[in-house]
Amino acid sequence: MKKLYIAAVACLLATSISGQIHYSENFESLNLTTWKNSDLDGDGKLFFLANASNIYPAANLGTRTLVSYSYQNTALTPNNLLTSTPITLPSGVANLFLKFQVGSYNGQYGSEHYALYLSPTDDPSQVIATTPVKEETLPFAGGMKEVSVDVSSYAGQTVYLSFRHFNTSDMYYLLFDNVTIETLQDNNAKLVSSSIAKYIASGTQNDLKYTVKNVGANPITSLELNWNDGTDHIATVTTNIAPGASATITHPTKVSYSDINTKNLNLTITKVNSTADSNPSDNTGLASTSVASQIIAKKIVLEEGTGTWCGWCPRGMVGLNKVNTDYPNDQISIAVHNNDPMLVSAYDGGAAFSGFPGMNVDRELKGVDPGPSGINNFVTSRKNIPTPVKLSGDYSISGTQLTANVNGQFFINNPNTNFKLAVVVTEDGVKGTASGYAQKNYYAGGGNGAMGGFESLPATVPAAQMVYDHVGRALLGGYLGQDGSVPAAVTDGSTASYSFNYTIPASYVTDNIHAVVLLIDSNDGTIVNAAKLTKTLAVNDISKMGESTTIYPNPAKSDFNIKLADDGKYSVKIYDMAGREVKNLGEMNSNSKNINVPINLIPGKYMVNISKDGVSFTKDLLVK
Repeated sequence: MKKLYIAAVACLLATSISGQIHYSENFESLNLTTWKNSDLDGDGKLFFLANASNIYPAANLGTRTLVSYSYQNTALTPNNLLTSTPITLPSGVANLFLKFQVGSYNGQYGSEHYALYLSPTDDPSQVIATTPVKEETLPFAGGMKEVSVDVSSYAGQTVYLSFRHFNTSDMYYLLFDNVTIETLQDNNAKLVSSSIAKYIASGTQNDLKYTVKNVGANPITSLELNWNDGTDHIATVTTNIAPGASATITHPTKVSYSDINTKNLNLTITKVNSTADSNPSDNTGLASTSVASQIIAKKIVLEEGTGTWCGWCPRGMVGLNKVNTDYPNDQISIAVHNNDPMLVSAYDGGAAFSGFPGMNVDRELKGVDPGPSGINNFVTSRKNIPTPVKLSGDYSISGTQLTANVNGQFFINNPNTNFKLAVVVTEDGVKGTASGYAQKNYYAGGGNGAMGGFESLPATVPAAQMVYDHVGRALLGGYLGQDGSVPAAVTDGSTASYSFNYTIPASYVTDNIHAVVLLIDSNDGTIVNAAKLTKTLAVNDISKMGESTTIYPNPAKSDFNIKLADDGKYSVKIYDMAGREVKNLGEMNSNSKNINVPINLIPGKYMVNISKDGVSFTKDLLVK
């Protein structure tokens, strides 16, 4: 379901210091009845004001944003026009620019089309006959941006500003906010942000990036950039940034250190277009990084927002199935349910998904699409991000009591960290007979394309046909992590340990329970690293599982079967008699307690290693 969440978080329009402002509207106190609101397509839908601050928190949208829908429980084809009261622009000025923020749904369904007009009349038919000062279609993936348009030709005129939403259908919503008309200074750059990897390996060469916005009237063709760690590193870079646009620029001098310490860098834009910046007050910033003695492989955490009521959510289920097939060892999937029988309120509330299906990646990328067409990209693009901590541990289940013992070994020196450990309990194979376990399915019939077989299932898939995997069942330590689980000061090689306990409800299947440890950076709420915990079993349980696992036919030719005691996900590897790995099948799902393994091996004797939840067995195989 596509949703626009309404929350009450007050933000104010930041005052521009880049030039003189002649008109501004942030909609916080506007009485919309004083403007002309026209429903040109006659569908009864108009522009309206709503609190959309939680959709793009960094955009300072305040408590009221201008909104128009192209989907509202059904597809809409809007043609909405909103026209201001008269605006008298100053005469005799140059560099007069109209600036505004515009955005759409972040994830998919963002291809909204809009136009802005400056016209001498507020008559709707005459407004839309005017050439727009700006018209475009936003990207399908959505997002929020600031637009700057040169309107110097309107200086000295009295005009009406009109917003139009049209030429689109069945996307979601269009947002406008923070509108100004102002005169801009000539050469004016703003350092919006900077980025360097949070953690870098000792002796490596690392990029330092500046995100620069052109808040002046002239295109920016060159910038002089400096970063200082006690020594200046000054360089001139060529670029092409139009007024109102932003660009990310890499400083030519790499950042590299050999000592294991935290480094603070002072950043400055020293020149714009080979001259002094018109307003240097917004040209400075800070960046920091920690040098690590070792870099540990990162596990990507994919927290998918889903619900049985959500007809689009099968897309997320299919996405998680795909990424677990393609990258079983590089990521950890957790399904966070909303408003259904699998709801964990603290998890759903902490994740704060803006729409469903949605997905948070390492709690750094928020509300992205979990669909199968792009989910793998989140793993491939992030699995090489440096991390300075190795997480490990195990969990055991005795009756209904789960105990998780976790460890984090650090490879940085930092006296002021703010790390916390947490454990997420998950369950696979969740089934239910109540109606709340029936899955709404908008892919039924194939009208919305193929979706992993859901196109062949009914519009409401009966509970008896649904099985839910990766279900987040409990947060041990809370969504933000356990206070006191990691010391404030960590040193290279030091280890933090913590034990968590949980009582498993009787309705859960303990054999399908898993546990994941997270290390959370409380400074920004992101997940630094994660690990699947090993399940420890009693010796008699291990022996029983090993004895019940068989291989047939044996000898085999083109394939063989593994007969198991229980269904689940098993890692399967084949070794030759010298101990060399000759085939890695990754994680394989059993069906009716059986896994079929295709092989293409030369005749001979091999060893088949089968593992699940940290329990491993090896069986002999003869290939003829």
